[in-house]
Amino acid sequence: MSVTLSPEVARKAIRAAYQVKLIDDDGLALAKQSANNNPKQTMLHELLEAKKLDPIKACQILGKLYQLKVITFKEHDINPDAVRKLPKDFIIRNQVIPLDLDNNVLRLAVADPTKATLQGQISQMAKCDIVMSVAPIPHIAMALQANTIVNAIDAPLEEDKPKKAQKKKTKAAEDDELLTEFPLRRKYKMEDGEGIVDLVNDILVDAIEYDVSDIHIEPYRRTARMRWRLDGVMKEQNQYQSLLVQYYAAIMARMKLMAGCDISERRLPQDGAITIQHKGEEIDFRFNIMPTKYGERPVLRKLQGTPDLTLDNLGFDPDDYVKINDAIRQPQGMVLVTGPTGSGKSTTLFACLLEINQPELNILTAEDPVEYYLEGAGQVQANEQIGLTFASILRGFLRQDPEVILVGEIRDKETIDIAIKAALTGHLLLSTLHTNDAVGTVVRLLNMGVPSFMIASALSLIVAQRLARRNCKNCLIDDPAGTEANLRKVGFSDDEIPNVKPKKGAGCKKCGGSGYKGRQGLYEVMSMNEQLELAILNEAQAPELLAAAKTTGFKTMQEIGRTFIESGVICLEEYQRVLVVD
Repeated sequence: MSVTLSPEVARKAIRAAYQVKLIDDDGLALAKQSANNNPKQTMLHELLEAKKLDPIKACQILGKLYQLKVITFKEHDINPDAVRKLPKDFIIRNQVIPLDLDNNVLRLAVADPTKATLQGQISQMAKCDIVMSVAPIPHIAMALQANTIVNAIDAPLEEDKPKKAQKKKTKAAEDDELLTEFPLRRKYKMEDGEGIVDLVNDILVDAIEYDVSDIHIEPYRRTARMRWRLDGVMKEQNQYQSLLVQYYAAIMARMKLMAGCDISERRLPQDGAITIQHKGEEIDFRFNIMPTKYGERPVLRKLQGTPDLTLDNLGFDPDDYVKINDAIRQPQGMVLVTGPTGSGKSTTLFACLLEINQPELNILTAEDPVEYYLEGAGQVQANEQIGLTFASILRGFLRQDPEVILVGEIRDKETIDIAIKAALTGHLLLSTLHTNDAVGTVVRLLNMGVPSFMIASALSLIVAQRLARRNCKNCLIDDPAGTEANLRKVGFSDDEIPNVKPKKGAGCKKCGGSGYKGRQGLYEVMSMNEQLELAILNEAQAPELLAAAKTTGFKTMQEIGRTFIESGVICLEEYQRVLVVD
C-alpha cells in the first residue's frame, strides 16, 4: 500500500531539504520530471524511490517543520492492544499507526504530520489520551501491511454505533455544561517532558479553535492564571491554572524556544513569533514576553493569515460602502482607518486591498507585524531595532514604483510627512491612526503639524470603527436595562423612546452562557466634500468639522450604534462599553 502525503507537506519538506543541501539541483530536476510523468506521486516520493533522499532524514525534516517527535519502529514494536483501540478501516484510510498503549495513553505514528489534526477525533474514539509522532514513509508502509493490522477485527466507528436514547437534561446539567465550555483536551504526562510540549501545543490549538485573539499568561506571588481575549473581552481560563502553577518555568521555556527567543534571558523583554500547523494551515502568533516581579509574563496575539472577510461582508451601510469603494479606486489620495487596538482596523484595510488587488497594480505594505498574507502584494515587516522603521520603509517604497501603499500605523511626524507627500504625488496610501473618531483624526493631523492645505488636498476618506459583541439570537429577551432614563442617556430622543424595544442575550449553550455570539462592526465613514475641505483649510474645531461632514449624510458611530440597539443586534450595555456616549 502506498503512503500518501499532502502536496503542501511534500513541497515544504523538499524546500527544507534543498536548503540544507540534502538534495542537489540534479536530484530536484529528476524528481520534478518523474512527478510530472506520474501525477499521483509527489516529488518527495520520487526522490525517496530514486534514493536521492534518505527517508529518515526526510522524516527528521518533517518533524522539525511540524514540531512533532520523530520515531522509527519495526513490525514487532506494534502492540496489538493499541491496534484494537481503533477500527482497522480508520487506521488504513488515514494511515495512522497505533504503536503502543500505556496507562491509557495511545501512541501513534504517521508519515503526514497534518494527520495531527485527527488527535481530538481519535481520542474520543479510543477513549484515550493521544501522543502522535512522525515516522519515515517506509516504516508506515510496512506497518500498513503488518499482520497485526491486516488481521485486526474492524470495529464500527463511534458515529456508526446505534445512538442510545438521551435523557432530557435538567437545567442544572445544562449549567454544568456551560461551566466546562473549554475543558482540557487530555491528561498531561509531565515526567518525560512531552507533557509540556503537548500542553503548549494544545493551548495554541484551543486559541485557534475557540477564535481567541490574544492569550495572556500572568504569574503572581503564589499562583498564576491564563486569560483569553474573546470577542474583545478578557476571560479567565481556570482549566489551566493548576498546570501553570506547577510548571510555569517549563511552559515559559517551551514558548520562548518556539518563538525563537533566548530561553536563558529573563531580565529583558523579548519579541518573537510562533507558527503552528492546524488543519493543514500555518497559523502565526506574535509573541512578547516581559519580566515582572513574580516571573515572566507572555502575551500571544493570533495573526490572521489570509483575510477571509471581503469589504462587502464587513457590515458597512450601503451608502458608506459606495464611498469607500470610490475612495480606494482613485489613483491617489489618503484613506485612514482609526480606532483603538483590537477594533478590526487591519481587517478593514486588507478588505480594501482585496477589493482592488489586480495584476495591473503594484501594491506594497509596511506592517508590524504582518498580520495577513495577501497574494500579489509586497509585504515588509518593520524592525525598529535595526532601523527598519515605517518612515524608512515608506521612503524605499517611493522608489519601487507603487500604485498602492499600505502603512501599518502612522506613529510620528516623519511618517505622516512622507505619507502625505506620497498621497499627493500619484499614490493611493492607506494607513491607521489611533484616534477616537473621524473628526478627531483631522484634529490630530493638525496637531501633528501637518499644514491644513496638505490635509485638505491629500485626505480622501476616514473610517472610524469599533467592534461590539452581537446579541445571541438563540436566547434574546427584552433588555431589563432598557429604561427611559438609560435610552435617553445613550442619545435617543423623547419621540424615539416609545418605539425602541432593546434586546439582550439571556445566555444559553450556544453562546456559552455569555448572551453574546459574534461581533458587529460600528463604522463611521467621512469622505471629503467642499464644505469639509474649507473647514480644514480654516483649521476649524471639531464641532465645525462635524457640521461640515454632515452636509453629505455623515453619521457618527453613536448614531449607527443606536440603530443596532433598535434592531436588537446589540444591547445597551455593549453600546456603552465600546462607544463614547454623546
